[in-house]
Amino acid sequence: MKKIENTSGIPDDDFMREGLVDRLKQYLAAEPGAWHVRYNLGVALMQSGEVDEALTEFRQVMAESPKHMESMVNVAAIHLGKGEPEEALKVLTNALKVWDIPLVRANLGVAYLQMDRLDEAAEQLKTALNSAPNMPDALTNLSTIFLRQDNPDKAAEAAREALKFNENFAMAHNNLAVVLSERGEKDQARFHALRARELGYALHPDLAGRLDLPSE
Repeated sequence: MKKIENTSGIPDDDFMREGLVDRLKQYLAAEPGAWHVRYNLGVALMQSGEVDEALTEFRQVMAESPKHMESMVNVAAIHLGKGEPEEALKVLTNALKVWDIPLVRANLGVAYLQMDRLDEAAEQLKTALNSAPNMPDALTNLSTIFLRQDNPDKAAEAAREALKFNENFAMAHNNLAVVLSERGEKDQARFHALRARELGYALHPDLAGRLDLPSE
């Protein structure tokens, strides 16, 4: 499963990001009330893997600006990444009261999925996709739910739809490989499994074994 990300004002270029955390901290030392700078510090920390520090910054932003949607979503994303769906659910439920948008609904779906509450997860993901059908991560998470519910046809359909929007979505390739393998379509299953692996997805050993794939 995959949490759904949101965007920020942090530059993508590694050179531009170098030293960014220190610069933002220096700015905050002079202007501690600049919550928008604190938010960007949280994003920069999150991108550098310092998620606990990022969590602290986002929560401070939320204390100053309780309806700041991006901070709420990022707090939830950190909890989801740490395998803490109950904490994410609390934040996202509060966010939904203010921001009933696909991004929040889709992350709610991930939280429920991590908690194995599949029907509730599917409901949230479908609601998100009704408003924003071009969300490959939400489609892939829905595909995962269908796999768990032993509905391979819908799982394949959702995975293929995800790949229409992002042909490099590794988990969608993996889910499609699982379905095709079960159908006996070995060549196509191998294609998607190998593509998932190329994109960095760790294939389940059972799937790799069924498809006679070389070891990584």
